[in-house]
Amino acid sequence: MPFDGFPPEIIQRIFSLCCGRVAFIVPPFDDSMRSGTTQVTLSLVCSRWREIALNTSTLWGDVMVRYYPRRKPARGPTASFQFVQDWLIRAGVTPISLYIYVYGALESEIAAISQTLLSSFHITNLELESVECHRFLLPTNNSYYLERLHLTLDAELSVPIDAFPPLPEMPSLKELCLCLDLNFFRDLRDIYAIPWHQLRVLNLCGNTWPSQILFNILQQCKSLVGCNLLVKLQSRQHEHDIVLPNLESLVIEIDSTGSADPIIWSLTLPNLRSLNIRFSNQFETKLSLSPDAIVTMAQRSGFNKHLSFFSLCLMKQPVDVRSLLGTMPALKRVQLHGPLMFQPGTFDDLSSGTIGPQLEEIRFGIISNKEIGLLLETVGQRHEKAKAVPDIRPFASVTCSASGSELKSHQQRAKQCSEAFNADVAILMATSDDGSDWESDQDVGEESDSGPDAA
Repeated sequence: MPFDGFPPEIIQRIFSLCCGRVAFIVPPFDDSMRSGTTQVTLSLVCSRWREIALNTSTLWGDVMVRYYPRRKPARGPTASFQFVQDWLIRAGVTPISLYIYVYGALESEIAAISQTLLSSFHITNLELESVECHRFLLPTNNSYYLERLHLTLDAELSVPIDAFPPLPEMPSLKELCLCLDLNFFRDLRDIYAIPWHQLRVLNLCGNTWPSQILFNILQQCKSLVGCNLLVKLQSRQHEHDIVLPNLESLVIEIDSTGSADPIIWSLTLPNLRSLNIRFSNQFETKLSLSPDAIVTMAQRSGFNKHLSFFSLCLMKQPVDVRSLLGTMPALKRVQLHGPLMFQPGTFDDLSSGTIGPQLEEIRFGIISNKEIGLLLETVGQRHEKAKAVPDIRPFASVTCSASGSELKSHQQRAKQCSEAFNADVAILMATSDDGSDWESDQDVGEESDSGPDAA
């Protein structure tokens, strides 16, 4: 059957598969840029294709705009956005995903962008980035349908900023990502007006937030399912009781030279499935956190039920592997950078499934030559145990780090172990920080932008 013989709804589906996000630079370099998108190309093939393309609202609802006012022509910012406005009009009532980046814009230019692009469309996914602007680009009062907001405020200006800007009501908002430095604002009262109670996903990126402000916010976040926090512990810590009953995934990055115990003690997370504790201090290499605090949180939260992924950065105090894993029997993946302490019988418990019966992937930091030998033996013993006991899983991936002259010998044994037990076993050469970026696929983070269809 010729392509033109397909019914319109099939052609619409094919067009939708061919078209992705489009990117516009405003003002454009030249008019030819506007005709370089797949959507426009399809509409120029013939009259039937043009009619179908213009009536397929989903083709026009994913747009990226970059505004550089220093290249602004004499006709003014509103006219510069007319083409983008006409483009979005074609989306009709289709949910729109819109990303706008502005650099060094004046207050009048920000107002023009708000009027032409943010005030009259069915926007559900909005990403706004204001860099060195005299006024921030924010959602407008027409935010009833907004479900996801990513807001970046870079205020590196000589003019001081008195207050955190008030945001409009967003009754449908479920996901919020904030990239900003709270030190830019003298008055933070309006930050508490954000509808924290209705959020399901919260991501903080770019700069750390004072722990006291985070404590106050988290107490409102009962609906959170996924969370990524950047925390700066303050000198005076107060114990809190923060229960997040629905939270399933938490990445917590801590920047402090003091103890991180108070924030760990404060959290009760009964439904958590993924936990990643990182350290972001640039001048220190190890986090000051008591392993006992993690064990206490695990026992209080009931990690024995759900937690399947756990990652812990380099610590100042040694981590007792047996005690820690004993509180997390549902773990499938674990990463411990160390320093690690293996009490007598730890490897026997791993072999028999007494601890970590569901573990499939293990990543340890630097361990001793003797411990490497025991770990390699554990892989084979666990493999045999899993054959006899259905509730115990064999190791699929085991990695650790080693230093010294025996590295090559360990690597050869690891290769033999991999071949014998159908597992990925690796002994890595230790680095200065023994770091690696093995992340959970359940971690909450920014969604990557799809590549622009045209620039």
